[in-house]
Parts: sequence; structure tokens; C-alpha cells
Amino acid sequence: MSSFERVFCVNKIFRAEPSVTTRHLTEVVSLDAEMAFIDSWEDVKDMADNVVRDILKRVGEECKKELKIYKVSLPKMTDKTPYLSLREAQQKIFENSGRDVRKEKDLNPEDEREICEIIKKETGSDFVFIYGYPTKNKPFYVYPNPDNPEYNEGMDLLCKGLEWLSGGRRVNDYKQLMEHVKEWKMDPDKIKLFLEAFKYGVPPEGGFAFGAERMTMQILGLSNIREASIFPRDMERIDERLTSNEKPQKS
Repeated sequence: MSSFERVFCVNKIFRAEPSVTTRHLTEVVSLDAEMAFIDSWEDVKDMADNVVRDILKRVGEECKKELKIYKVSLPKMTDKTPYLSLREAQQKIFENSGRDVRKEKDLNPEDEREICEIIKKETGSDFVFIYGYPTKNKPFYVYPNPDNPEYNEGMDLLCKGLEWLSGGRRVNDYKQLMEHVKEWKMDPDKIKLFLEAFKYGVPPEGGFAFGAERMTMQILGLSNIREASIFPRDMERIDERLTSNEKPQKS
């Protein structure tokens, strides 16, 4: 990113998280993108928005047969995708249903569904960006808001009650990163390669990533993300390899 300014990759990624749900996989196909010389997290938001619009446009043009088979239509994007801070979203939920989640540090699945329903009624959009999460509850490299460091410049894109994308502005200053490493009580030796790049100077930057399976699940109206993967891998579906001192069992 420091050399080419805008970079992306599409790869298999692995997530070591204890989540056995209809929306989590251990292995997913992810599009990761990073961009340099940004002014704020909104530059990242706008780029992510353009990418999603282009993907939906291509799917609409090239996958008409598949959409017809599943009897589905593409999620609706308005001219300008709505965006709310976490606290604004929680306030809307409180006003809409009386559920008071205004002190929570994140949106839970029920919150995500409800805020998407509210935004759909208000704007007609199936999508909404949520930004401004508590800094200490996100990774150490997410950029704190200069005007209110308690909250950061991270973001999520929700569609019909499901998170499609996460991203935001990153901390690019080495000294600030090291302060965060200390605050987050991390071992700098374990992320030495990551930190080394910032010693030589990295421009203001940000990025995002989203998974193909979640998008496929949502577009086709599938009830379980495993239906969106040819070979789903989760906590209960992981290859067991023999170690060097083990012998295969006779059947």
C-alpha cells in the first residue's frame, strides 16, 4: 500500500473464533483492500460503497439466470447509502422498539436486523454504514477519532440485518501504534513484522474486507452461510491430520 497507494487481494482467510452460527465460517473467501493518502474514514466508506455497487451491477447483468432460479432480486441501494454512528443507531432502536441498547459496545444480531428495518422504512435502502465504535473494544490499529478519542473511525456495512463488510481508517503513526500496543497489553514481538513497516513511514491509510459467502447468502436469501460455500469449513468441519507418531486406524 505504501508503494502502490491502492491495493487489493482476493484470498481464502481463516478465522480462529469460537462461533458456531448460521452466519460464521472458519474459512471464507475475502476481498481485502487498502488505500493510502486518505483524509478520513469517509474516503474508505465511499470506496467500499462503490465496490459493492459495482459487484451488484455485475451480478445483475451476468447472473440473471441464477437470480431467476432462486426467485430473488438484488438488495436495494439508494443514490447515497445512509450512515449512522453506533450511538445514533442505538438511539433509533430505542425510539423504535423501546429496547435500550444505548450503552452497549456493539450491535448484536437483533440490533443489526432492527436498524436495517428502520433504515429501509426511512430511506428505502437495504444498506446502512455504522461507524464510531468504542476505541478500546476494537483492534489496536483502528484510528481513534481526533475529536473524540473514546470512539474510533471504524465502520461496518450492514445489509438486511447482516454485516457484509468491516473496515475504516488505520493508525499509521509508529509512535501511536506502539502506545496502543502497550495500552492493549500486546506482545510487540508477536507482531514484529507488522510494526516494522511503520518504522519507515506510512501515509494516512485505511481499508476494508468482506466475505463472498455472506454476500452470496444474503443475495440468494439462504438461511445458512454453509449453503453459500461448496466445502464449508467451521469448528465442526475441519480436517484432522495425522501427526508423525500416529498410525492410521484399520477399518
